[in-house]
Amino acid sequence: MPRYDFEEIERKWQEKWLEDGIYKFDPEADGEVYSIDNPPSFTSGSLHMGHALNHSWIDFIARYKRMRGYNVLFPVGFDCHGLPTELKVEKVYGIDKKDRDEFRKKCEEWTTEAISKMKEQYMRLGYSADWNEYYETRMPWYKALVQYSLLEFYKKGLIYRSEAPVLWCPRCETALAKAEVGYIPRKSKLWYISFPIVDNGKKTEEKITIATTRPELMFSCVAVFVHPDDDRYKNLVGKKAFIPYVNREVPIMADEAVDKEFGTGAVYLCTFGDEMDVKWQMKYHLPVYISIDYQGRLTELAGEFAGMKAGDGRKKVAEKLKDDGYLVKVEDYEQNVLVHAERHSCMHPIELLPIPQWFIKVKEFTEDVSKASDNMSWYPDHMKERLKAWADSLDWDWIISRQRVYGTPIPFWYCKDCGEIIPPKEEDLLKFRFVDPAKDKPPVDKCPKCGSTNIEGSKDVCDCWVDSSLTPLMVAHWKKDDKLFEKVYPVTLRPQGYDIIRTWAFYTIFRDLILTGKPPFKDVVVNGMVAGPDGRKMDKSYGNIIPPEEVLDKYGADTLRQWALGASLGEDYPFDWKQIKYASKFQTKLWNASFFIGNHLEEFDPNSSFDKDKLRPADRWILSKMESVIALSTQALDKYEFGRALNAIREFFWHDICDNYLEMAKPRLYGDNEDEKLVARHVIYQLILSSVKMLAPFIPHITEEIHELYLKRFTGLSSIHLARWPETKGFADKEIEKSGDIIVAITSAVRGFKTQNKMSQKEELSKLVVYNGSSLAEWETDLKEMLKINEIEFAKGSGDVPVEGTDITLMIEK
Repeated sequence: MPRYDFEEIERKWQEKWLEDGIYKFDPEADGEVYSIDNPPSFTSGSLHMGHALNHSWIDFIARYKRMRGYNVLFPVGFDCHGLPTELKVEKVYGIDKKDRDEFRKKCEEWTTEAISKMKEQYMRLGYSADWNEYYETRMPWYKALVQYSLLEFYKKGLIYRSEAPVLWCPRCETALAKAEVGYIPRKSKLWYISFPIVDNGKKTEEKITIATTRPELMFSCVAVFVHPDDDRYKNLVGKKAFIPYVNREVPIMADEAVDKEFGTGAVYLCTFGDEMDVKWQMKYHLPVYISIDYQGRLTELAGEFAGMKAGDGRKKVAEKLKDDGYLVKVEDYEQNVLVHAERHSCMHPIELLPIPQWFIKVKEFTEDVSKASDNMSWYPDHMKERLKAWADSLDWDWIISRQRVYGTPIPFWYCKDCGEIIPPKEEDLLKFRFVDPAKDKPPVDKCPKCGSTNIEGSKDVCDCWVDSSLTPLMVAHWKKDDKLFEKVYPVTLRPQGYDIIRTWAFYTIFRDLILTGKPPFKDVVVNGMVAGPDGRKMDKSYGNIIPPEEVLDKYGADTLRQWALGASLGEDYPFDWKQIKYASKFQTKLWNASFFIGNHLEEFDPNSSFDKDKLRPADRWILSKMESVIALSTQALDKYEFGRALNAIREFFWHDICDNYLEMAKPRLYGDNEDEKLVARHVIYQLILSSVKMLAPFIPHITEEIHELYLKRFTGLSSIHLARWPETKGFADKEIEKSGDIIVAITSAVRGFKTQNKMSQKEELSKLVVYNGSSLAEWETDLKEMLKINEIEFAKGSGDVPVEGTDITLMIEK
């Protein structure tokens, strides 16, 4: 028997599939189009285990849907832009982004190298994508269409430029959208600071004590707030508090948003410490002072503390307040800190800084996004509620500009005198020529609103979600092939992780709905996150990261795919070496059983006729079980429940076929009765063909090799992946399945008896009495042959060998 060499065989078929182009999408081919909005992988340079899971799911869906008769459009994309690439280039090449052209060049070099590595990794997984349907978000045509989409938003009055408090990461030195930040718990301090009350322009002995976690922001304090129903402060509302070191008098005001139970019940408003500060500043038209700069350092406003990082300044300011008698007390405090959470390598606290930025109006469309989500099928359904909850919580417009270099340029100029936005020419963008206002001349000589020639191009680039939110349109060849677009859009499937529902899913639905008037996809399949073998999130600090290559090198792609396809929709899933080893053993069982069956089919003609009345109970049992598995798997896979189908198919093949049916069929396959041999061959042919077809989307390499060796001459197909999914043929019989399952239990009991009595399984037994099993009499011949029993009797009464799960007992004579 040939050994299954997964390295050689997997590589052989990966190259063959690519060479033959069997996965190439033909828009004119028969079958309903099934299009996949395949997540463009960020060009990190290496796939992680989360990629392996996510893309095993996606590849499975593509393979399964092809077998179900769909014309599958399965593209490949890479998400090239983004802060991580810039940070990697800064670190690897030691280059500063101030030299924009050279910096972009190095980003391109890094990205090209990363894509080359990741393509090879995709191929090793057995990826059945059409590499002719390929895009990178850095491609000129892609950037031009992104800019065209922004032009369309501008025409609808949905884009504006404004200086407003934005979420700013001092470490990454860029503005962030709300979806890119999150709260994490941290141990902190609560400082109680006492400010003198000013009455008629003079400081008094009276004081008001505020509680704050950020004393370093006191230099930008513009007001003190209390609750209007707080009796402790009613006599102070309308007076002023004196802020030391800046010698500023600020009003004491009442607002119902103040939490009377926090600290002393009095807080100060600093521009800007949090979102409530922003709301109060706007509501009461208060002045703005900036005490934190773009690098997260204290500004000149902080006097002797200027230039200090915020964290260092916090300690030093608190020390001075204590020395000067303003600090009343300090308490330990657990707080939730807003950080740059999208990048786990950052997690730096966020500042709110007033900086000119580009915005898309989104708040007024959140209800439309929620309604659109109701017109999609979500798997699992409850994941839709995550999107709706995020939409309902949005109270800021989308900041689409980033103060970086490597990205799609914001495609607008603006008048420095009146602020008028000047858009690019539509015809240039639709010729797939993108613009770079930082370098390109504006499309007009003077401002169309005020006539000024003081026009400046934006130097900002787009948030990467601006790029990736158009992927359904790009998959459907938007603005490139109108006929194909009408056929493909909305795309059939959006597969993605639950962690980016509030970003990729939300922004895609929002943007594409505005641009086309239609929801962008029909089905949304959501996967969870991959955990380490210890159940914790995979992280270098935990030492629990398992790279896909470790599994691929030791066990091959098909075993890794089996592990990945065992995960449940929307649930986190730990990596488990036991599952990998089980998957490997299953493939060995499949390979060996296929070799056995293939040898018995060497002289078999599937078109040969046989008397179906000659089917034994064992034949009818296994064929009915096969149809049950086909029905269950089809139902499960149509709902994207991969694990349920895989478990059923493996259980059927390993235990029903290999452990039981083949043992029942061997006497006929090796016997001299040609009629009975032909019947058994017809059955094993149906079993191996249907099993290999059902397993093909899960484990494409080994099934392709089995098809090539044993089944190709029957199917006439160049690949098992061009076959149709198996269908039921009328063999379903629940009664024979029940009796067959009891026979399996009896078989197990007899085998156990032989083992306990130190008998070989090949040794004959003189007699078997089956008590309370008279309905099983038709199985007598199968039982005799399989278990090597000379005489079988069906009787009433009881024996001394129980049959698990039944009321049947046995009496066994050696």
